[in-house]
Amino acid sequence: MPNDDTPTQEVSTGGCLCGHIRFEATGEPYDPHVCACPHCARLSGGPLMAWVGFRRTAFSWTGPGTPRSYRSWPTMERWSCPVCSTPLGAAADGEEYLGICVSALDDGSEITPVGHSFRHNTPAWLPPIPSTQPPP
Repeated sequence: MPNDDTPTQEVSTGGCLCGHIRFEATGEPYDPHVCACPHCARLSGGPLMAWVGFRRTAFSWTGPGTPRSYRSWPTMERWSCPVCSTPLGAAADGEEYLGICVSALDDGSEITPVGHSFRHNTPAWLPPIPSTQPPP
């Protein structure tokens, strides 16, 4: 019989648009942020990509398919669906955390970005994201 005092770990699930790729991450999401670097902008089809981190050891691809892998830098691997091309995530070699695209989460509504990488690349027409602004 389970102990009711045992803390439950948060589980985040997600996948691609067509359902070919699914994933699961256990534990607290880490460093939610947006990135406007040229790679993220082009891969997202918009001016920036929203990311959230999870520990590699707490993340797994759950199928049914296998994500396509692409190296956007010699030390950076990105994943997408080989069927529908949905961007799914990325990881730098040797890092403890990997980044998952917030848009690939089944429910990313509670993810609020706290950082903005490559802010200088953000188009002038895009208003600042309040949660990523430095304090006054």
